[in-house]
Amino acid sequence: MNITLTSILINTIEIDPYSIFGQILTYLFLFIVGSFLGYIGEVLFRRFVSMKRWINPGFLKGPCLPLYGFGLCLLHGICEVGFHYILSPNDPIVNNSFYSETNFLGEVILPIGVLPYWATSIIVILLIGLVMTLLELIAGLIFIKGLKIKLWDYSHLKGNYKGLICPLFSFIWMMIGVIYWFGIRPPILDLVNIFINYIWVLTLFIGFYYAILLVDFINSLKLSINAKGLVKDKDKVIDFEKFKINLKKPEIKNNRLLAINKALSESLEPQIKRLKDMQIKIKKAMYINGEIVNKNESETPRTIKENEEKNKKE
Repeated sequence: MNITLTSILINTIEIDPYSIFGQILTYLFLFIVGSFLGYIGEVLFRRFVSMKRWINPGFLKGPCLPLYGFGLCLLHGICEVGFHYILSPNDPIVNNSFYSETNFLGEVILPIGVLPYWATSIIVILLIGLVMTLLELIAGLIFIKGLKIKLWDYSHLKGNYKGLICPLFSFIWMMIGVIYWFGIRPPILDLVNIFINYIWVLTLFIGFYYAILLVDFINSLKLSINAKGLVKDKDKVIDFEKFKINLKKPEIKNNRLLAINKALSESLEPQIKRLKDMQIKIKKAMYINGEIVNKNESETPRTIKENEEKNKKE
């Protein structure tokens, strides 16, 4: 029987998921899972709910949404803090085999908190809603302030702030927290434990994944910088999703410079229209009695008076 180095490593090396190394591997794995599942979810949401078409969501080109990767890491971290440091070790749920946790030696890990399970659950779920909303806001502001691009827009929803966060999606985040805390967390922990104990086999995959992610990020960053550089008004924010859709149009896809300019003009069209409407309203306010007295909207009371005096002289 052939014994390979890989099989020896798999059979002899066990990693404690609660050690520093085990925690790093855990969050690297969760970031990959969250980024990919978030991407799939956003693609399906745009296809069947919001836009009724297939579209590549987010900032990157590949099947990865880092926001969801960080989100799953935060979700997992909050639940871990709740279970280990808020939950009381005397709560009956601790003895439930579905929720109990063990280290790599098979020893049960007891929480050290003081609150019962129901109170811990409320705190964890509310904290998930708050933290995930803050993550969404910070990520959105980074892209808007730094790159002048907007990756999502909640402006049409009630109670939104800058179109980046809103009560509806905060509630959705809390519901995701409910699902994770009450049902998904134990299986995820089992999956993580399997993953980190086969880490020596999957090291190449992890390195390859993050290398591709870095290249994808650099290329997408260059595209956004090019788009930003072609916008004359540096205060305007580009709808990056519409920008990418316009780049794919057949009539312009062979001319990259034309494609970028065309995509920019169409993605900025709503903002330009709002500015024109605002200019018309300002001009209307300058007319006598607030009414247009001439079909030419470029005229104001001053120009009307000048034209009347000119006609009298003639």
